[in-house]
Amino acid sequence: MDFEKLVEVYEELEKTSSGNALREILSGFFKKVPAEDIAVISYLTLGQISSDYDSSVLGLAEKSVLKGIAKAGGISEKEVKLIMDKKGDVGLTAEQVLHKKPRTLVPVGKLTVNELFEKLNKIAVTSGSGSQDQKTNILVSLFQKSSPIGAKYIARMVLGTLRMGVGDMTVIDSLTIAFTGDKKGKEEVEKAYNICPDVGIIAETLAKHGLKGINKIDIHVGRPIKMMLAQRLKSLDELPKKIGEKWAVEGKYDGERLQAHKDKNGKITLFSRKLDDITSQFPDLVRYLEKQIKAKEFVVEAEVIAIDDQGKHQPFQVLMQRKRKHDIEEYVKKIPVQAKMFDVLYYNGKSYLHESYEKRYEILHKIVSKSKNVTLSDRIITDDLSKLNDFFKQMLHEKYEGVMIKDLNGEYQAGTRGWNWIKWKKEYVKDLSDTFDLVVIGAFHGRGKRAGVYGALLCASYNPKNDQFETVCKLGTGLTDEALAELPNRLEKYKVNKKPSRVVISKEMIPDVWFEPKVVVEVLAAEITKSPYHTCANGLALRFPRFIRYREKKPEQATTSKEIEEMA
Repeated sequence: MDFEKLVEVYEELEKTSSGNALREILSGFFKKVPAEDIAVISYLTLGQISSDYDSSVLGLAEKSVLKGIAKAGGISEKEVKLIMDKKGDVGLTAEQVLHKKPRTLVPVGKLTVNELFEKLNKIAVTSGSGSQDQKTNILVSLFQKSSPIGAKYIARMVLGTLRMGVGDMTVIDSLTIAFTGDKKGKEEVEKAYNICPDVGIIAETLAKHGLKGINKIDIHVGRPIKMMLAQRLKSLDELPKKIGEKWAVEGKYDGERLQAHKDKNGKITLFSRKLDDITSQFPDLVRYLEKQIKAKEFVVEAEVIAIDDQGKHQPFQVLMQRKRKHDIEEYVKKIPVQAKMFDVLYYNGKSYLHESYEKRYEILHKIVSKSKNVTLSDRIITDDLSKLNDFFKQMLHEKYEGVMIKDLNGEYQAGTRGWNWIKWKKEYVKDLSDTFDLVVIGAFHGRGKRAGVYGALLCASYNPKNDQFETVCKLGTGLTDEALAELPNRLEKYKVNKKPSRVVISKEMIPDVWFEPKVVVEVLAAEITKSPYHTCANGLALRFPRFIRYREKKPEQATTSKEIEEMA
């Protein structure tokens, strides 16, 4: 397919402010796409060259992209920088520069979608001496072969900021409509996507085999499964109504949740909650799992925490020092870790997704050989709320976050925030205090002491039913001077000129600056109140919100509007 056909669709999407209209445009386009191209086009429409869990990184900084624009346009880098300063967007800079490119720089032939995809992947794998120049030269060839408008989207793609307002569920919904005729198959497709979070595989399966093919998708070792999420309660008295009269209660830890896969060849891969491959960060944990899990193949889940020399739990901030590309073995010695194992999803050729929690835990208990660095989560089985509360207090005494309460008969609901798991944290028992993971969608300029920086952020909850972000608070408290100074740099790449299409907002809340919904923050709030200005669950807002920290989550993993409504 000619890349310019895709560019025409991207132009339509960028001008669209309605989520439903996005789906209408995309589904109509997908119907016309040849089956052999549908996977590639699905990746590109998300600004990706592979699935979320693939470690392919284009590795081009903005400076290199601007250099490529200058070279393709036949002007100096200084001139390009001046245009960039004025436009504030590398895509618009590319479009303007390449409108004026000399004819002699334009190669014969048209750029196809597959050629673009192949060359972007070539940029990702190019490494070694002189690799930056090689990457830039490949980019130049793409710019020269595309139209000025096409160059706009290529420039944005390589920086991971496509700015069309399209998320993965927008693409999944559009594929469902295109290849099943309506949204009726959405639940089946979404379930498959939770088990196989690869939009290319989902797209190709739907295009070639329809829902029959989708329903055959199952666990594949080495490909992460979207992690199951937990609901929350207002009071423990509600518990028996939600998950029965007897429960497993486990410690909830202040660490990093991960999913570990071991394939038939003995290779172990670690995935984060965001589905990132984090194996290289924990070579020590890979060695521990090789020795201490007795299985030829497995998919298990654990919370990884930092520990001291005596095996005592260390704060999350200490563990975060292990997130690095260099001096890894030095930090293995400096910050040892412990994996608290709590679930098994696959074992020696069999999927356990649809088995009960009790059956899964039996297998986990059988295959884990406990030690200082790999152990099972702290756990009791009880039908007594007072014993549950005693265990909860014990976990808080150990400096943990609280407890997870699990239905003994519940299956593993990949990617779903269901009632089979319930979280109960220390924040929930404070007077009117709770924590929320919210998505930054905008900012307001600071005044007085905060002049020159953002004074407050506009935050939203996620509505998975409509695939929309609904405003719920303005966040200014808790941001230190250091955090405020860092905000523009952290958010700059996501800045857009108009409201993102999946954001629902009232005119009273329009921010000074818009951002694509990408950055997630943890917020502590005193209570939930009715608001005529916020759109969360038709008018709910957080009172006295306070910034706690940034979260390593996808925006679609944020606190949902329904959760906030139920809490209210």
